Amino acid sequence: MPKCLTEDAANRVANNFRSTITDYSNATAARVLSENFHDYSDSVNELINNGCPNGPQPLGTATFSSLAAFQAGQGSQPPIPFEILKIWYNCDTVTMRWRSVAPGFVQPEEQVTGIIVLETSCSSGEEPFLIDTVYSEFNSGAWLYDLGIFKPVNCTA
Repeated sequence: MPKCLTEDAANRVANNFRSTITDYSNATAARVLSENFHDYSDSVNELINNGCPNGPQPLGTATFSSLAAFQAGQGSQPPIPFEILKIWYNCDTVTMRWRSVAPGFVQPEEQVTGIIVLETSCSSGEEPFLIDTVYSEFNSGAWLYDLGIFKPVNCTA
């Protein structure tokens, strides 16, 4: 069993996480996320605080502090399409830059781009590397605009 990520393994980890957002199922989440899973995103916390009945979610705290919390939260969301723009990796971490052009309801939509860092651990199961911790940040202002929550401000004098 490899102890460090390879390029193929890093791509698999990135695409596994992408599938938990674009085509969510509890089975996929349980297969690719570790039992000790945590997800940190002030961007998501800000979305929760500005339009979801589950707020407030304090900034700087875990968005999801367990696999079960992620399954409950992400499982209640519609699929969010996004493309992976670039992947970087080291022995146990995958970083990816991503873009979504369809997160909301307004036209024209604002493009949302972000960065996700995925800390992994070795596994003897179906997936050789499981995702332990996610750190994700993106343009939550554009996302809130796309959801119709923020309106553009005219700053001309």
